[in-house]
Amino acid sequence: MSEAADVSQRSTFSTTIDVTAVLDRLGIQFLDVHDHRAIVIFDGAILNLECREGDLTALERAEITVYEPPVHGNGDTENETAATIGVIDDFVEQLDATAQPP
Repeated sequence: MSEAADVSQRSTFSTTIDVTAVLDRLGIQFLDVHDHRAIVIFDGAILNLECREGDLTALERAEITVYEPPVHGNGDTENETAATIGVIDDFVEQLDATAQPP
């Protein structure tokens, strides 16, 4: 496992999100482990999403951990950590944007 793995970030969403519906709509693969946790494959990374407030169908706050970063290859741990944080940021942005009403 990479040294950049297990990077975590807490996120608060602007509105309550039905994570399972949003991930289905985006075509993102996930496994809902229980009503407060899901494993998500996003942009080549494996993410652990744990609800801190709400549940997967009414999420307000979450902690997202990268279990396995995407493979980009040069072995530079500092750049890999930055890329891993970027994956979390991109994931949160997509969840938030897709959950917003048109």
